[in-house]
Amino acid sequence: MKAKFSESKTAEVDRWLDDKLAIGDMSFAKTEIDGDITLDDQSTFYIKKSPGYLFIKLDRDKNSDEVYYKIKSVCEGIKEVVK
Repeated sequence: MKAKFSESKTAEVDRWLDDKLAIGDMSFAKTEIDGDITLDDQSTFYIKKSPGYLFIKLDRDKNSDEVYYKIKSVCEGIKEVVK
């Protein structure tokens, strides 16, 4: 998923990511990220995030179908957030 959106929507996107993906004390709020993330369930994906921009790439061969559908759902939700 690649999304470019108004920088004013960045806080909403951060909250969505925190709600759906954050683990422990981790937060996407007010961060710029360019790297791989591993969640508690050992799912991994690449994320590049900055104000007004989000790119998420998931390798289906390295993750279960369940993880694929979870990340897909997160991405579909982001599309709604940035409308």
